[in-house]
Amino acid sequence: MSDIKKIGDLLILIGGIVGLIQGILLVIGMPFTILPGLGDFGVGPLIWGILAILFSLIALVNSGFLKISALEFSNKWLVVLIMGILMYLFSSGLGGVLVIIGAILLVLK
Repeated sequence: MSDIKKIGDLLILIGGIVGLIQGILLVIGMPFTILPGLGDFGVGPLIWGILAILFSLIALVNSGFLKISALEFSNKWLVVLIMGILMYLFSSGLGGVLVIIGAILLVLK
């Protein structure tokens, strides 16, 4: 396994964990943001937190760190890239950016 792939996997792992933490904090009412988002579109923090947790779990499952068969898709790097974009859009800015960079590094392997 090349070093670029290892770095990409590590960035996806860290980004997924950060996304989970930010989602959990949103659900319990303690938002934590580092990068600016797009706004809340009138949706409450509970929905944003649930979406952040769901997208983080999908990114972690498709990168191979978790095993949940219901969330696993066939084209791994593309799904991880899309989940990173959705994580960034839906209140998990730093985690989303890390997942996006990790997915790009997986393609460059």
